Amino acid sequence: MTFNAVIDEEIRQMRRDPAPLRFYAHQHISEDDIAAVVGVLRSDWLTQGPKVQEFEEALAAYVVAKFAVAVSSGTAALELAYRATTARAVVTSPLTFMATANAAVVAGAGVGFVDVDQATGNIDPHPGLTPPIGSVFVPVHFAGRAAPISQLTGFGGAVPVIEDACHALGGLDFDGCSRIGSCAHSLATVFSFHPVKSITTGEGGAVTTNDESLARELRSLRDHGREGGLMVRLGTNARMTDIQAALGLSQLKRCDEMLERRAELVSVYGARMEAGGFGADSPVLVPPLYLPEQFDANAFHLYPVRIKNGKRDEVKAKLNAQGIGGQKHYDPIVPLHPYYRERFGYKVGDFPNAEAWSAETLSLPLHAGMSEADVETVVAALMEALA
Repeated sequence: MTFNAVIDEEIRQMRRDPAPLRFYAHQHISEDDIAAVVGVLRSDWLTQGPKVQEFEEALAAYVVAKFAVAVSSGTAALELAYRATTARAVVTSPLTFMATANAAVVAGAGVGFVDVDQATGNIDPHPGLTPPIGSVFVPVHFAGRAAPISQLTGFGGAVPVIEDACHALGGLDFDGCSRIGSCAHSLATVFSFHPVKSITTGEGGAVTTNDESLARELRSLRDHGREGGLMVRLGTNARMTDIQAALGLSQLKRCDEMLERRAELVSVYGARMEAGGFGADSPVLVPPLYLPEQFDANAFHLYPVRIKNGKRDEVKAKLNAQGIGGQKHYDPIVPLHPYYRERFGYKVGDFPNAEAWSAETLSLPLHAGMSEADVETVVAALMEALA
């Protein structure tokens, strides 16, 4: 069999089994996606070229923001956003992927954390939440559920807000009035296009903003600090390629369709959980709870159930043994990683709500390539593991 024939067979196998349950999340690649990438490979541009600008314009239009700046990863998007705002410190959630905080340290800023709401996993908008002047406040839209930013921005405009929306492309803000990424309550919003996210560019990320000067500085920072061919600030190479942008453009056209599919699967999960007697008061398993009026606003990046009585790791192992993936989000929480303990002095007990999420949460498989039968398979295996 020739090399090309091997690749063709692999692609055919992928399309017959596009969403194996051994992954908690998985990219959903179409023929149009493949054709878009091949088209760029046959063009004159491979690195940053016309497709990047086209993707930026399409993304800005999708989220209804004035500007979008595409970069090489969600982590790069966070770091450049922190640098562009000259943040001396970043205040964020402990229940997030480490990049939210790591990017701040790399950018030369300090890091502080605010505990999460027990019900949602998002930062708790308690009255005493007042990040210090000179900091940047970074709420995380955990699992695709909008953080209550409109309730978190009572700082008199003194502290910039950068939304970490790496889980939330396609969702609506907490008030249900605008797309996440429109920056209705923030200076900027950061997205990731890793394969497990709403859309993928392989690796890749973007910052959206309505601030023209910020967008200009971000474009300079991603390209070695250059403007007009001259280096005017210290930048880096965080450019997105045309190959990535072509895939992103094609994926973006199907973003709403894939989110609708995720919502359908979440509804099936919810119905099966309810039929099994599991709800907010369950001593065994608590599924994610969605208010009916906010259900359609969710981006449904994850389906995180909370398994009580210290049995989460045991249940995860039993699912894995049946070929069903599950992911801990996040174990440990960021401030309890050795680096943050040693450098900043964080310790167990500092963030009790986030620590409870970390100890109990297991994200079940959820992605656009799944069928309702796949959900049934997962739930049946989960019930068996719990029994």
